[in-house]
Amino acid sequence: MAVLFLLGGVGCAPTTKIARPAGSDVLEEQQWQRIEAEKVYLERNAHLQDLAWRIRTAGVPLCPDDNIRSVGWVWKDTATLDKKDRTLFSGVYGLKDGIVISHVIFGSPAAYAGLRELDVIRSVNGVTIPAANASEVFVKSLEAVSMPMSQQHLVLEVERDDQRVTLDIVPVTTCSFPVVLIKDDDLNAAADGRATYITAGMYRFAESDEELMTVIAHEFAHNSEGHIEKRTGNYLLGSIFDIIAAGYGVNTQGTFGNVGGSLYSQDFEREADYVGMYYLANAGVDTEVVNAFWRRMAIEHPEGIREHYNSSHPSTAERWANLKATHEEIEQKLVSEGVLLPERK
Repeated sequence: MAVLFLLGGVGCAPTTKIARPAGSDVLEEQQWQRIEAEKVYLERNAHLQDLAWRIRTAGVPLCPDDNIRSVGWVWKDTATLDKKDRTLFSGVYGLKDGIVISHVIFGSPAAYAGLRELDVIRSVNGVTIPAANASEVFVKSLEAVSMPMSQQHLVLEVERDDQRVTLDIVPVTTCSFPVVLIKDDDLNAAADGRATYITAGMYRFAESDEELMTVIAHEFAHNSEGHIEKRTGNYLLGSIFDIIAAGYGVNTQGTFGNVGGSLYSQDFEREADYVGMYYLANAGVDTEVVNAFWRRMAIEHPEGIREHYNSSHPSTAERWANLKATHEEIEQKLVSEGVLLPERK
């Protein structure tokens, strides 16, 4: 502390008399910036949902065990928001209470039925959505309609500009994986077996809708191929040997579990690349776009260009070559009017 005081007394300092604003100016600008940043985030998230919808609907043959009937909306229960998020939400959408529709996905049943942004859901198939525990009641009211084999329509009563409007929506079957835009500048994407996560950094890195769809399709493939469950199973299998070793007084520090968890890691990435290309093809995307995208990814991560045997991913050079071969395989199927499904062992 004495050193800092001494440096403060003898160090070089600014020589101008800086104009200082009123404290309220800073607070007002902070709020403006937060709201504008939230608007950009919500616009990007809406765009991502529109792109993911194309893959979710066209990719149903690739996710036979992960189907759900969907209507194509993004909603928010304002009662569950904390004070900060509620302020942001009202700053973007205005003061709304209840289950508020924040986005209607382009080309979805909800869009065709006439659902609009800022509609507030007041009842679902005759079930009133209460002010308290709205999310719980709302989600429960959708369960039967969302089942893959269901034939039910979704009858909504929505509040719109002080009027009540009734809408009849017929859900369609889609892959069940939601897509979440993460407020993170890292160049990354991930899957957890149920959902797909795309960072804001990855969103900005992609130069086209097709490149964003490439990222989504790869993570969808991780989910539909069960890679997360398989990795967990491999980890647990390896952990058995850690337990056995512990019984003999040997502390392996989880070595066998970690080794088990990394088994087939590179092969899982290869498979996600391969199956992801079929998700794109089924959605009508020219899979040749992937080549340029992966080359740019390699430039951003030059350490991945050379093969590393202890890496969880194949080299970017190998992945590019594999994707090129997959593109050629898909092109042959398109020419011969073959079924656009991955080849299985």
